[in-house]
Amino acid sequence: MRVRNVRAKLHHMERVMRWNTLLLAVALAASTVTAHAAMVVYTADGLARMGPDDPPGSTSSVTIHAARNEYEPFQIIVHAGDTPLAGVSATASDLRAPDGSVIASLNVTFYREQYVHVVTPSPRSPGGAGWYPDALIPFERPKTGLRPGKPRFVGAPFDVAAGANQPVWVDVYVPAGKAPGVYTGTVTVTAAATDAVTIPVELTVWNITLPETPSMRSNFGKLGTDIANMHGVVMNSLEFLPIEWEYGAQLAAHRISPIIPNTAYPEVRGDGSIDTHRTHARLVRWMNTFHVTGFPIRLLGDDPAGRDQARNVTHLRAMYSYLKANGWEKTAYVYVMDEPNTAAAYAEVRRRAAMIHAAQPGIKVLCTEQPDPQEASWGSLVGSVDIWVPLWSLWNDAAVTARERAGDEVWSYTALCFAYRGYDTPFWEIDYPLLDYRIPAWINWRTGATGLLYWSPVNWSGTSDIWTDTGTHHNQGATFNGEGALFYPGTAIGYDGPILSMRLQQIREGLEDYEYLKLLADRNDRAFVDETVRTIARSWTDWDSHPQALYDAREAIAQRLTRGN
Repeated sequence: MRVRNVRAKLHHMERVMRWNTLLLAVALAASTVTAHAAMVVYTADGLARMGPDDPPGSTSSVTIHAARNEYEPFQIIVHAGDTPLAGVSATASDLRAPDGSVIASLNVTFYREQYVHVVTPSPRSPGGAGWYPDALIPFERPKTGLRPGKPRFVGAPFDVAAGANQPVWVDVYVPAGKAPGVYTGTVTVTAAATDAVTIPVELTVWNITLPETPSMRSNFGKLGTDIANMHGVVMNSLEFLPIEWEYGAQLAAHRISPIIPNTAYPEVRGDGSIDTHRTHARLVRWMNTFHVTGFPIRLLGDDPAGRDQARNVTHLRAMYSYLKANGWEKTAYVYVMDEPNTAAAYAEVRRRAAMIHAAQPGIKVLCTEQPDPQEASWGSLVGSVDIWVPLWSLWNDAAVTARERAGDEVWSYTALCFAYRGYDTPFWEIDYPLLDYRIPAWINWRTGATGLLYWSPVNWSGTSDIWTDTGTHHNQGATFNGEGALFYPGTAIGYDGPILSMRLQQIREGLEDYEYLKLLADRNDRAFVDETVRTIARSWTDWDSHPQALYDAREAIAQRLTRGN
């Protein structure tokens, strides 16, 4: 025991000495830098946004923490002095632990952050008009799906105008099998006609492994029409399939369950029965590869519980039988209606739900509505809806808690329509803080919600060019920047696939945070989890707006988890 302790102490001392040596080198280099230096490189966490004209920061090293099977981001900002920079790029070394464990550099991915211009601010925008880093252009283009011609944008090498910033987003992925411990390495930034700058990186890998299948269910809408139109292919064609797959893969990589596409949904016969012969293999691959948590079964016809009832009953039973045969029945639900907001719509929800429940017990009914109606005269949907999805703006804790205690599921979702009516919930617009995209997962935990819904990740139809016009949605005279558009089309870099946004990355970060909370709660430590969450996420209108508070809460949960490992 004493020998092991001595060795551990020696390893620790060696690690500290290496880290201090790197920091000393950086400090010595920084001491020689003046305001007129050709290139200044500084760092920031993933929740920061650096404007093109912001003064350079002073942090010149990276310290991050992550579980296994988790991504952890940071940012490197390259600032040009009095003269422009050309040919700027960055590379990462392997990250190494004292015991010889290695996280190879191929697990470190670089993206150039593309600035987009918000001309007309979203309602009540805290940031206002201006330039926002958002689109993430990969340094290395994907190997497949390339289009002919010169790309509109490139990742690296890139140029930086004199006196300007160019942020770089860095994602570090920790493979599931890696040993816990402290790993160190470097990122080196190079440019033509100037000295390279080396940034020390320290990654602490906690003795925690995030699950492959997300614990939070989700539905982020359809992909088909928008991506087909933007990429210039016929929807559901052979050319469309690999493009659709790439968008689904990126949603899954961000712990979002991609919707079941037309190309994998069983073919429906006229009487509502199904033929799985041509779709089964693709559906199996989609479900298993992407760890799908929700399978929306479709209602058929214009009057599902009326003149189309017979074939809907046949379809519901056939689909449930098929899903059960493949072990997927627990994912099944019917999205019965979107935002019923009249007495007639409420009556139709009840009619459809009655038909679904009678036709096939086991299929849940999902509705984007809160348990307490806006108008009492509409009646109640209790007993009809199994999965409630209230807007953050219309959340009633007492009503939600009552349904959770009754055994119903509750998800949550955001929509633009309340952003300009005096509500103060998180909003998913480009000109809102990145924390707005991460904190909902924490508030979901606080309220007991176990799912997240959003209407689209690819809503590009509201603008002629999302790269130059961020107003993707317009409502009642207001412009909503980036509404329903968490991806950018990869056609801009000569690629038939998705370009990520910083906003989507922070949704991923929140869903990863949620896994920490659930892992600890599952170890009979729910009280500590709830207490910690309450310190930063009290309700949909009350959360700590300081990013460091979230990092501190995440650290507290992780430290508690590692005690039991």
